Amino acid sequence: MKKIIWMALFMMFVGCQQTGNEESPVTTKTEEFEAGSYTMRGIPDRVAFIDAPWIEGETQKYMWHFWGSEEELEGAFKVTGTHTETGKTVTVLEASEIAGPVNGADASLPSNMSLPKSGEWKLNTRIDGESFGTILVHVKE
Repeated sequence: MKKIIWMALFMMFVGCQQTGNEESPVTTKTEEFEAGSYTMRGIPDRVAFIDAPWIEGETQKYMWHFWGSEEELEGAFKVTGTHTETGKTVTVLEASEIAGPVNGADASLPSNMSLPKSGEWKLNTRIDGESFGTILVHVKE
């Protein structure tokens, strides 16, 4: 009987382990780094924009920078934002294509973006429908 109880407990423990396949949650503001003469916010050598303050409901200009192969950077670019507290998701930006190199990046895209509520937002980026990275930003009131 003890053997059965131990086996059941072992199976419950093993069954509750995380597999590691899940995308890790972004819990801190994405890092700043230098690219050329600009301070960027994002993922170095992947995707970032020239850092500027985010203010609730205000549209600001942001220059996106992308690093990758020509094939990776082909297609439509989309950014969705998810408010980390409320879970509300909004489309932040959609562009049919990405432009050429600038500031040491392989490609770029000028944009106007805004977020409707203050707090932490996950900006989920996609190129041609494929996930390209997540950037966490703080939006001020």
